[in-house]
Amino acid sequence: MKLELRRLDEAAQALGRCAEAWAGQGARIDYPPAHGCWLAVSGMDGDWNGWLQPRAWLQSALPELAALASAAGVDARVPELISASAAPLAWPVAGLPRGRVVAGERREGVPQRPMLRLDTPQGEVWLERAPQLAQAGRDRVPDALPMPLSFSLGDSLVSLALLRRARAGDVLLIARPAQTVSCRGRAIGTYQWMEQGIKMEWRNDMAAAEESKPLDGFGQLPVRLEFVLQTSEVSLDELRALCQSNVLPLGADAERRVELRANGALLGRGELVQLDGRLGVEIAQWLGGTGDVE
Repeated sequence: MKLELRRLDEAAQALGRCAEAWAGQGARIDYPPAHGCWLAVSGMDGDWNGWLQPRAWLQSALPELAALASAAGVDARVPELISASAAPLAWPVAGLPRGRVVAGERREGVPQRPMLRLDTPQGEVWLERAPQLAQAGRDRVPDALPMPLSFSLGDSLVSLALLRRARAGDVLLIARPAQTVSCRGRAIGTYQWMEQGIKMEWRNDMAAAEESKPLDGFGQLPVRLEFVLQTSEVSLDELRALCQSNVLPLGADAERRVELRANGALLGRGELVQLDGRLGVEIAQWLGGTGDVE
């Protein structure tokens, strides 16, 4: 059975987003007039294009010439005048560049399809294509949006066979110590562990490199064992503040309740210790069968 999916037009969606964002300034989606003399215009970088009435623009920008336009053939020079102007259009909304405009063809009537109407001091402008409003989507993200953070002490690449032999009282060494902060599995920064709590530093250039070695049976399947000092859920606002040198409180006895996670699954908890000068976690609680894995 073939699915009949609704087809979406990217340009029409961009117009709709702009109409919604600029509704307070009178912007709306409508069909343009079918008659009259119109001039094609567009942005210098091509991020928008549309139509305006050359006579309306002339009356606003150069009223003394507009009075003589018909007799002196000035109408035909409007594209040249617009292209020569440093800022020929005063947009009533934010998001459209206030700079030079490229003037194109003149024609009778405008293509009859929904466009975005903007009322400018130079007359109505009908946009066929509008710029992408990058900020509009971000403004709708609530500042209270929960952001789960994981504060890792590092990890070790171990075998499945080694994990099966682990018991309470064993010490699992942290082979690759690294105090990193991740959100939904994505590393977003580093942190310092102090008496007052956790101080975080935002990083956007973090990446992980994995080792690869030949496997000898299923027991040697690689497992990423991660040692997590603390998990916290903060709001988007709190995360911003945390990245600006605010301190996040550290849970009581956090060093005695370090989580042991294998490929993301919680296998146990233990105490952070030093063994022969190396960091490790002494297992205090080791979950049993697969049904116990969280």
